[in-house]
Amino acid sequence: MAMACTGGGLIVPIFLNGMPVFISNDAYPIAIGTSFALLHYFPVLLDVYAHSDILKAVVTVMYEVTRAYVVVLFTSSSAKVISASLFSYPVFGPIVCGAISGVGGAFMPFSKGLDPIKDGLDYKMLTAVIGATCYHIFMSTSLSDGCIEAKEKAHIHMTLFFVSTALFQTFGFVLKK
Repeated sequence: MAMACTGGGLIVPIFLNGMPVFISNDAYPIAIGTSFALLHYFPVLLDVYAHSDILKAVVTVMYEVTRAYVVVLFTSSSAKVISASLFSYPVFGPIVCGAISGVGGAFMPFSKGLDPIKDGLDYKMLTAVIGATCYHIFMSTSLSDGCIEAKEKAHIHMTLFFVSTALFQTFGFVLKK
């Protein structure tokens, strides 16, 4: 369960020779255990969630804000750790680490294989890739030159992108295939 909850926070630190988040941050095991206990001992909470649009919106916003934080954290930290090879800055490594950090839990445990993408990429996977790519390119090129508090502004834009996309998905405002 801890691996599924913190998939990207497990995989990316291993890539970067760091500590997985549920080992290095004591808040994660407490939050995971609390959420498990609440849903296990009070299953009525799932019914309340299923019938309350306000609760769905609040949970979606909180989840996406956290996911945007994780993508920014691991994209920027991997850009510092991975050395440049072909270009003046590392290009694909930070983008891959940022994308994995945003959706790594979908593939946990690894015995799932590629089943999560069997029917195509989920919107969370697409937003993680797009967000990590835009954030990394903006922060690593001259696009951010002269921008006051560029990192914070890019983070806010990614968060708004994640939240709006998730709210559209949650409430069914999507195009039909």
